[in-house]
Amino acid sequence: MNNRWVRHLNMAVINLILLVAGLTLTAYYCFSNGNISLGIIVVSLLSLCLLLNIAVLIILRRYRIKRAKSLAVYTDGAEDVPPVGTVSDLEIPMAFLTEDGTLIWANNYLREIFHDSMKLNSELKTLYNLKLKGKLDNSLLDLSDTVVFSDRSFHMLVNVARTEKSGPESFMIIVYFIEITQLLSLQKLYDEKRAAVAEIAVDSYDEIFQSSGEAVVNEISVELARIFDRWKGDSGAVIKKLVRDRYLLICDDKALESFENGKFSVLDMVKKISVGNRIQVTLSIGVGAHGENAAENYSLAASALELALSRGGDQAVVRKGGRDSYYGGSNIDVESINRVKARVMASMLRAEIEKSSIVLIMGHKNADMDSVGSALLAYRACVFAGVKAHIVLNESNPSIDVFYNKLQEHSEYDDVIIDTSYALNLIDPNMLIIVVDTSRPGLTECPKLLDYCNRVAVIDHHRRAADYIKDTVLDYTETYASSTSELLIEMLRHMSPDADVPLIEAEAVYAGILVDTKNFTFKTGSRTFEVASFLRSRGVDTVSVRQYFQPDMDMYSAVSRVTSAASLKHGRVAVARCPEDVKNQKLVCAMAADRLLDISGVDASFVLSGSGDGVSVSGRSWGDINVQVILEKLGGGGHLTSAGAFLPDCSISEGEQKLLDAVDSYFKN
Repeated sequence: MNNRWVRHLNMAVINLILLVAGLTLTAYYCFSNGNISLGIIVVSLLSLCLLLNIAVLIILRRYRIKRAKSLAVYTDGAEDVPPVGTVSDLEIPMAFLTEDGTLIWANNYLREIFHDSMKLNSELKTLYNLKLKGKLDNSLLDLSDTVVFSDRSFHMLVNVARTEKSGPESFMIIVYFIEITQLLSLQKLYDEKRAAVAEIAVDSYDEIFQSSGEAVVNEISVELARIFDRWKGDSGAVIKKLVRDRYLLICDDKALESFENGKFSVLDMVKKISVGNRIQVTLSIGVGAHGENAAENYSLAASALELALSRGGDQAVVRKGGRDSYYGGSNIDVESINRVKARVMASMLRAEIEKSSIVLIMGHKNADMDSVGSALLAYRACVFAGVKAHIVLNESNPSIDVFYNKLQEHSEYDDVIIDTSYALNLIDPNMLIIVVDTSRPGLTECPKLLDYCNRVAVIDHHRRAADYIKDTVLDYTETYASSTSELLIEMLRHMSPDADVPLIEAEAVYAGILVDTKNFTFKTGSRTFEVASFLRSRGVDTVSVRQYFQPDMDMYSAVSRVTSAASLKHGRVAVARCPEDVKNQKLVCAMAADRLLDISGVDASFVLSGSGDGVSVSGRSWGDINVQVILEKLGGGGHLTSAGAFLPDCSISEGEQKLLDAVDSYFKN
């Protein structure tokens, strides 16, 4: 169809309007001056013009429809082969639209869907405005989409037919609708009936057994069976006991979706068990779904459970579609009274060290006293085993400056602490890397080292994130511990009962425990005090150690500025910004976040600091609010009571809004 017909059509409408206006004025003039005969003649001409114009419009419209219906259909898109028919022969719903979305023609298959021409026109106009109008100018965009008409689903395909190859371009939009209602219904049924596998573990089972006895444990098992029955209801799920503290759950996707929507309410239900147990009952759940088969789902469930346990338990981890979802995790970690694991891990670590040619030790970037202290203890373990070791530390920072300067006064450590470039030159096939105080490869002092070494040991006390270091020769992650230094002191004492820890290292460890427990306030158990007692017996002066943390006047003033400008959200969460002109912003933020918890009624605090490449967030809480879960939404992590996050390519205002959205989401859930 040539676009001159379109222009003729438009001109016919314009001419009609002008003619009607002129004749109407003439007739009015004739009648008002008493010339009735001339007026009747003018009215007759007006009527004739209207009829002729309507006829022209009808003829032109029919011509457009005829041309549209007669468009040839080719199976392979080449015009040098015979067509298989015309578009009017296609037995699928279809329509032709003008370039502004006006309906030219729709076949009977499409009209049968609506049974109403006005509704058909309205729906197609809406479809054009919502799904086509903004895309037509970009020929690279895919115009196909899924649409719903009268509770029936269709896959929409679109072709744009140019009406001439030169001159002003005019086109028609050809829209085809392939019904997929039944296909989507089958897909939904398939999705709902896919099997998911979950493994459930009772946290701290041994501790409950040792503290309360066998009779209480049996009562707990009975209560668990009742709770499981109530929780799964009529979902069709099956829960079977595997061993004393493990259960297997099999359900379909529909049931899994209901469990997720309910935030795995069974986690809170089991906490109410009170049958004489001294330790609260909690569960860890790992779910695997959308695997190739049942075996893969079970493997996913096992790894998800391992992640849930390493994050401190009392939570569910759902692993499906390559993504992890977390539920629960609101408990403060229960201190383990089982010391066997520490002894086993100490034996394994010594064995790995002894068969190594060299050991490289590294903590996390922007090291704190726990990272430095635990690295020094790992170095001391290598000394006991007679293996050469180095600590990778690129530079000092305000949080460790005082200690670092004191450490440099000891000649033993002159060649112990090395930077990244030096470490990369020491790569050896028989090398061991010990990572302390973090399990995330991107947060280590030198992530590239992990790419060149196939033997890595991880010792950490943080809840594990999704991107943790995998394929390790040793992974000792205990979230109950106050610090990584606490874990390493226990391991060192098993490796060498008469361990002679130098005073400077003992002070670093004691300082690390002070930092992570906030002066024995957070996550402090009996084993923490035992370690502190051991360190005191090695000559640690508590007054001397506290000097490592004393801020100068400028820093003290900066912390006061931040805390005084804080605002309260949800009545319990303090949020503050660190001014851009403050030096050592990260340390100031951490100190300010701690200080805000001293305010009555504040259960959690967040302090943001901006830099050229993004925004850092420090979070602290008393335990009722899980700052780790909140900051994980921003890509961060840490503990229930202490966590951090970094938002790249973000202004401080944008970062604050993202933080507030995460806090709102946490309270909403």
